[in-house]
Amino acid sequence: MDYLPLKEYLDNFEKLSQQQWEDLCSILCLRHFKRKEQFQSTGKICNTVGFILEGCFRSVKDLNGEERTFEFSIEHEFITNYYSILTQKPSAVDIIAVEPSVVICADAAKMMALFDSSFTWQKIGRRLAEQAACHYSERLISSFYETPKDRYDRLMATLPNMFLRIPHHILANYLGMTKETLSRLRNPIR
Repeated sequence: MDYLPLKEYLDNFEKLSQQQWEDLCSILCLRHFKRKEQFQSTGKICNTVGFILEGCFRSVKDLNGEERTFEFSIEHEFITNYYSILTQKPSAVDIIAVEPSVVICADAAKMMALFDSSFTWQKIGRRLAEQAACHYSERLISSFYETPKDRYDRLMATLPNMFLRIPHHILANYLGMTKETLSRLRNPIR
């Protein structure tokens, strides 16, 4: 299996020895997801950590029968429900493939044991946790203090190709606006 993108990603935090890389590879597998297939289901404890090689996923919470997309994950990003893994409580969200996707997967318990096995792995685990905490803090602040147009402008500046990959009604839901408002923002001349 070609896990090289994962190795390159982790090497940005701390260089892995050949043995450390082999230890990680021994707990990895490659999974293919069809469009709309679930990586994680509401009500089940998350036991998988994934690294996306190809594709896109969305994290969704159902609120009184209405879906609310609050996160997207794309190539070379991790995907999991850290809260469920750490607390061993059932997931309150679904993680669903937006498009056909390929993910390097590891059993979460084995990954946590690996993080406890050496200083290098502890450092990588800490850096991944710090990165996730910063990301979720930014997203939380954005959802409370930015207008939907501000969120749209930020998405256009950072990930403009998302508009080609994700159905517009899902993007509008993520941005906290109607699909008609999203259409007006995308085509201001109308």
